[in-house]
Amino acid sequence: MPISTMKKLTVLSYGGDADAIVRKLMNLRCVDIRPAATDKTALSTDVLHVEEEKREAEETLALVRSAITTLAPYSMRKKTFRRTVHRVDPEQFRRDGDDKKAIAVAKEAEEIRGHLREIGEAETRNRSLMDALSPWQEYDLPLELAGSSKTLLQLGSFPAGSDGQALLDAIEEIGAYGDLVSEDDKGTYVAVHYLKKDSDQLAQFFAKRGYVKLSFPEGTGTAATAYAKAEAEIERLSNERMKFEDRLRDLAEDMDLLEIESDLVETTVGACLQKKKLLQTKNCALLSGWIPEERSDAVLDVLKKFECACEISDPEDGEEPPVLLHNNRFASNFEWVIGMYAYPKYGTYDPTFIMSIFYFLIFGLMFADVGYGLLLTALCLVGVKLLNPKPNLRRMLYMFALCGVSCAIMGVLFGGWFGDLPTAIMENLLGIENAKETAVGHFFSQGLIFNPIDSSMPFLVLSLAVGQVHLMAGMAINMVETWKKGHPIVALCSTLPYWVLFAGLDLMAPNLFGGMGMITLSDSPIWGELSGIGGYVAIAGVALLFLLKGVGKKGFGGWLAGGLGGLYSLISYASDLLSYSRILALGLVAGVIAQVVNLLTSLGSKGIVGFIIMLLVLIFGHVLNIAINLLGTFVHAARLQYIEFFGKFYEDGGDPFTPAVPADNYTEIISAKDQF
Repeated sequence: MPISTMKKLTVLSYGGDADAIVRKLMNLRCVDIRPAATDKTALSTDVLHVEEEKREAEETLALVRSAITTLAPYSMRKKTFRRTVHRVDPEQFRRDGDDKKAIAVAKEAEEIRGHLREIGEAETRNRSLMDALSPWQEYDLPLELAGSSKTLLQLGSFPAGSDGQALLDAIEEIGAYGDLVSEDDKGTYVAVHYLKKDSDQLAQFFAKRGYVKLSFPEGTGTAATAYAKAEAEIERLSNERMKFEDRLRDLAEDMDLLEIESDLVETTVGACLQKKKLLQTKNCALLSGWIPEERSDAVLDVLKKFECACEISDPEDGEEPPVLLHNNRFASNFEWVIGMYAYPKYGTYDPTFIMSIFYFLIFGLMFADVGYGLLLTALCLVGVKLLNPKPNLRRMLYMFALCGVSCAIMGVLFGGWFGDLPTAIMENLLGIENAKETAVGHFFSQGLIFNPIDSSMPFLVLSLAVGQVHLMAGMAINMVETWKKGHPIVALCSTLPYWVLFAGLDLMAPNLFGGMGMITLSDSPIWGELSGIGGYVAIAGVALLFLLKGVGKKGFGGWLAGGLGGLYSLISYASDLLSYSRILALGLVAGVIAQVVNLLTSLGSKGIVGFIIMLLVLIFGHVLNIAINLLGTFVHAARLQYIEFFGKFYEDGGDPFTPAVPADNYTEIISAKDQF
């Protein structure tokens, strides 16, 4: 499929209209604004300064997002997995004053959040105080009392499990008096009265026994009084918290406004980033960017509303326009796979459509199972319905849904139904002996063609055949593209010898694989005759490769080097072809693991308990198998595209088309046109 033709957009407007123009173009979602370049010797210009506007917008955005997080737990809206989308007209939203209301709600929500944080800290302090006071409830003296002019009073605790009476006796031997207040699983609590002159001796005694000194602030009073006071304070704080939370529930009714305001303010931040790419003179602003050719009229319709001069022109020599892939509904779901590798260079071939067909086919061969495929498709389609995802995630889910269809089709052909689950049920639950030999069992176990596990060699041959077609498709694309560049002879000479060689190998393959026992052939001598003919054709292909691969090179040396390089490239092609054996490997892994899960399931199929165990093992095993092999299949199917297929023709290095767009986390602009 062709890459979209891009046009260069240049707009010269009054400086005061720059913001409105940028926002209108953002709503169109089809203008990739780039830093404007101009000859500064001919025109005195500077970048558009928007730092202050950007800073204020970012602060407002942080406030609104924080308020959304604060109010979300208090919202009475129905909780769903589906992404909330509000259709809004930004200008009407501002005219109605909803933006100011949203900011006021956000500020109040953040103020209440601060109060709740202070309440939480106060509650923590009071609970900690209550924990410290609990062991001293029976102590009648004020806790802050420190003694008299000649004596000291010290409160503290010894480690849990200490012998309280023994400690008191030891304290008395020093000449002090100890009062055992309480004991619990955290410690032994005592009040010690002693003369100031005995302080050092008592300190040594305490240090040896793990004593921890406790102190309370002035005005604490008795433990019972302080405990009751802290308890009353926690109750007061709890009532205050409830009032604030009730207010948050009221504010949460305006969550819709906050979400809309969040997107509008984020769009302002984005507009500032786009405006920084503009140049300005004293009174004018200069905007430059790229647009798809088919969107030119829509852009002009918007710009006609402003007093500005605009030009839509073809790219100049040396310019590299951004790349916008343009494919049908089926292939567009695979475009993100291209993006994971690299976009094609502008003006070259977009392989998405051809790649999507092979990816669809190879993915299904690697994960050929009806149950897994239908489950994958159902989950992806349900995900699209429930989540209402953004376009990129939506395309990814649709791609995996399509790949699930391929898995199901291949499962019918090769007998994969959650592995061999149907025949396992027939044998273990229904008591049918040799279920695979029955008509129904044969269909479920062997499919319409054969089972890869029972017939791995034929499946390997099939995998290599698919690989050959894949490689030849890449070579065909290279031939066509080279022809289009004005080199038809080179295009033919660099491709046809390989096809002649492949044709010879294909004629030899049945007899070769049959002799190795990989496939079954009839006793007809025609296979030997075809193999003989194929040998001559293959030799001719090698000869043509040596003679023609150097066509187009300069001089005899260039021609010879090209021919020898062509012969050497056969090693690379053989390696590429063998890479497709991973189709067999992935197909066997998924099928064998599924059979093991079914076998383990059958071991617990007796009685109610056995049935429950069987069901749990069945579900867990197959879910794990899907998770593991889905990742492997995705990676290896993509690898065959990136390395083997793209290596034959692909010119990467394209700069992705990234149009300036409004934020759409929660909103859809009513006035915006549908994205192309």
